[in-house]
Amino acid sequence: MILILYFFVGNVSQKMVPGVDEIFPFFGWSLFSQVPNLASRYSILIHEHDGRELDPPVAFLRAPDSIVAGNRYIADKVVKALGRALDRGEAAEAERQRRLLEHNYLVGRVRYELVFESFDPLERWRTGDSRERRSVGEFHKAKRPRRRGD
Repeated sequence: MILILYFFVGNVSQKMVPGVDEIFPFFGWSLFSQVPNLASRYSILIHEHDGRELDPPVAFLRAPDSIVAGNRYIADKVVKALGRALDRGEAAEAERQRRLLEHNYLVGRVRYELVFESFDPLERWRTGDSRERRSVGEFHKAKRPRRRGD
């Protein structure tokens, strides 16, 4: 009975004061109404590796170890920083992030595309669709010459 009364008072308290969602200690349990349903991210699609076209392109996080080395989730932070720098027009920062990505995480000669997409997570989970998807740029990483001692 107390639990039912608590739930009822929590819901009513949301309607009593305009602009106030909850009055402590009564909560209306509206957690999911507060969660934004639009997410966005930068990601990389790998189109070519060592002269071999990849059809369909491979997502960076799912690429085999022969293409991507190191911790992919740390590299994903570099991808995010690269995308933000390019969208803001910060050429020096974008070049720094690109060198960091290519030197530490991409193996061999790689042609890749940086993509920005925004999506509703539930809609994407159900259908795989994005609300917006655009190419930020396409890049080529040349194979580094071997240094003495490598």
